[in-house]
Amino acid sequence: MADIIHKKNGVVISEPRNWQELEIEHDFLDRKAEGNINIARLEFAGDIAKEIRARALNGNTGGVGMFEGEPYDIEVGKIGSPAFTFEGYLDLADDIEFESCNEVTVALKKKQGTDWINDVADSFSYRYLESIGTITNSDFVKVPYVINYVPDGMELLLLGISIFIMSKELAEAIRNLSDQVAEVINAATPVVGVGVGVGAVAVVAYDIGDIIWASLKLVAYIIYTVVIIKALKQLIEQVIEQLMPKLRYHLGMKLETLFSKGCQHLGLTLNSNLLDTRNKWVIIPSKGHRGGEKPEGHIGSWSETGVPDKEDGLNTFGDVIRVWMEALRADYKIVNGVFYFEREDYWQSAGSYVIDDVFTNQDTLTDTFKPNVNEIISNYVISWAYDTQDQNTLDNQQGRVFQAILEPKIVQNKELVNLKGLYEVDIPCSLGLRKNSLTVIEKTVKSLAKLIDGITGILGGGTNYASKIQNRVGALHLTSHFLTIPKVVVMSGSKLATNQRGLLASKKLFDDLHFIKSFVEINGVHNQYYRCKNVKVPFCWEDYLNLLDKHFCKDSNGKDAMIEMLKWRSWENHAFIDYRVKEKYTNNLKAKYIE
Repeated sequence: MADIIHKKNGVVISEPRNWQELEIEHDFLDRKAEGNINIARLEFAGDIAKEIRARALNGNTGGVGMFEGEPYDIEVGKIGSPAFTFEGYLDLADDIEFESCNEVTVALKKKQGTDWINDVADSFSYRYLESIGTITNSDFVKVPYVINYVPDGMELLLLGISIFIMSKELAEAIRNLSDQVAEVINAATPVVGVGVGVGAVAVVAYDIGDIIWASLKLVAYIIYTVVIIKALKQLIEQVIEQLMPKLRYHLGMKLETLFSKGCQHLGLTLNSNLLDTRNKWVIIPSKGHRGGEKPEGHIGSWSETGVPDKEDGLNTFGDVIRVWMEALRADYKIVNGVFYFEREDYWQSAGSYVIDDVFTNQDTLTDTFKPNVNEIISNYVISWAYDTQDQNTLDNQQGRVFQAILEPKIVQNKELVNLKGLYEVDIPCSLGLRKNSLTVIEKTVKSLAKLIDGITGILGGGTNYASKIQNRVGALHLTSHFLTIPKVVVMSGSKLATNQRGLLASKKLFDDLHFIKSFVEINGVHNQYYRCKNVKVPFCWEDYLNLLDKHFCKDSNGKDAMIEMLKWRSWENHAFIDYRVKEKYTNNLKAKYIE
């Protein structure tokens, strides 16, 4: 039997009245967390109850009142060196009950446990973190984008005609400018003659009037030519803007940064191999404005942001955890202030515990177990959303949807085939489309831009349209400046990574992460088990220590087993467990993939 010590605010106190209801519980199946105390409310009496009552009601007398918990720890094991410590708090804001002046019933919560993260992680938004300076501009990623839509044909035709006329006029102006330079040179050439009278000598004469007239005409032609060049430049800019609107930027945040900032606000440290390998994933929140421009009709100051909004489904840290647990087949665990986020089978490390050879049904002295057939998923669907504002997500479906459908290999009566189970992973973000090359039109305009760059360079202050067009490669393709849902892209430096859709494809998510749920063996892994429920087994303190952090073990036959649930009252020499044993009970399945 292990010692059990109760501490309030670090001070040992007498145990609550309902202490015998206390069980150590490990729920390994649904959450990969440390052990919990399986009691929701504690009943106190006497001086301890008076202290708790006074603490809860001191909000009117300069204290923190009910909306801050009271630290409460339970240590199990040797005094001074317990093997298990429940770090929790008395939640004075969760339906506390004052039964008399010296009796109180109060909720017990695990500090940084599952209930805590669900409650607290939803209590603040990313907008709030930005407002208090936890998120700054340095946390944003600039994602380049270009608009790819079909421009108005008539407007382009008029612009094309105008460019033709202006180009013809420019050519004529340059020819006239050349002629006028020659005329100035001719006018400035002196006329040599012979003077009059005795001893006449050669005389050099200038026609000042012709020189002035020719010079004025030259200046006029120069001015006219400059005007033509500027007008042509403006027309070219309009054509470029029509055919290929300029490169703009929308702000987003790395997925890893969203997690780390949420953890930072809650006093946690993020540790995730899963997110580290996806540290170039950027989430662009919904946008209602052109990149870099103030939204139309907005009154007052405005600054561009990259944080998700309440309409994005990623408004709070809790939202982000839930969405990406589902999308990445992940789970989390909090240990000593560290928030671990990994694929859900990450914690499958075997311990030294061996399940005793006992009857699973000790009332009938029989072994009762059942295959996990109810967990089969015959239709596993992973899908990214599409954005109605971005035609690319409708026109290009590459990588958006993937299905893994199970089929029997051998069928005797098709009408009696009973494969069942639909599981849908709906990711509330759309995929991006990378611009990989210049179009024929862009190449044509680039040639025209080179010509304009050359002409403007002659007169100084040259343009660089050609390089701007080339810089469009590697940007995000959008058909609108606006986004109605978040978009996920993978960055490589200042541009989108190549093979964008391949890196984010729903099939890749299945191949890398979700395959572990398949009943068909993939990469040596399958999800077929026999399950045993509520089995009473001999259990002592040494067994608990062997199982403490490693719920994968062996059964009495040496087969791999996993403890799903453990419930143990430390003063008793037995525990109740739910467990499953890895056992393939059918090989008559095959998977068909549909993309």
